[in-house]
Amino acid sequence: MTLLLRWFGLAALWICFALQADTILMSVHPNEPGTVRLQFASANDFSYVQLVHDTVMGGRSHGTLQPVEATALRFSGHLSLANNGGFASAQFHLKQPLPALNFQQIRLQLAADGRRYQLRLKTPFIPNGVAYVAHFDSQPGKSSYEFTVRDFNGQFRGRAVANMPVLHFADVYQVSIMLADKTTGNFDILLYDIEFSALQSI
Repeated sequence: MTLLLRWFGLAALWICFALQADTILMSVHPNEPGTVRLQFASANDFSYVQLVHDTVMGGRSHGTLQPVEATALRFSGHLSLANNGGFASAQFHLKQPLPALNFQQIRLQLAADGRRYQLRLKTPFIPNGVAYVAHFDSQPGKSSYEFTVRDFNGQFRGRAVANMPVLHFADVYQVSIMLADKTTGNFDILLYDIEFSALQSI
């Protein structure tokens, strides 16, 4: 199984999404000024997806992405600690840059299995392999998780990175969901959408 599922590897999947998607790329919602909502299952919002697991370093974890109707992607698999492994991730690359707005908050909507996941962001201003990382404890059932810039810290391969550039949400070009909770076992998470908002509610 290939480690990196790029656009051509998910062509049929994205065609399915495109036929069913009802989201306009980077649309600012009329009832929510300054808000951009991106659907994980929409080829209009994300140009391609990569599955990156610890197998790149000899680990044994695995995971897959599958569409669930037209509204979500199911990211599921098995986390293994064998061979010094222990992570599985799905990386989503934005199709176009976000608007140059002063976003204050991110809201992530998903349904998961109670495990501790990471929301990881990348901008053009950090080195390769480094990410801004926020941890969250998932809940069964469809739930929303809110984050501000203060929730994110720089990491490189699980280690803290100091002197990171100031994070501006408008600079984000890649969004990732990672499981690396050091617990062997199956995982299952439904990814609905991620919302960038200039309004802050937390």
